[in-house]
Amino acid sequence: MALTRCAAVEAAEFGVRVNAVAPSLAMHPHLVKATSAELLRDLTAREAFGRYAEPWEVANVIVFLASGYSSYMTGETVSVSSRHP
Repeated sequence: MALTRCAAVEAAEFGVRVNAVAPSLAMHPHLVKATSAELLRDLTAREAFGRYAEPWEVANVIVFLASGYSSYMTGETVSVSSRHP
């Protein structure tokens, strides 16, 4: 988060926005190969919606940040998460 903020301050004078995306649990075929089914069940149970994020759900946030709709946002880390405490 600090790197994102510092880079945003440095890039702002050039009109460049710097933001980051921090997803919680987003499913990907490689995650299934590298993680046990038990760990995936435990992680999924910690999500508020009881499921993992689909890649397109994270991608939608990235598209928003790349679009003009976020033209005044810089230095932010956007959490794509349904984690509960």
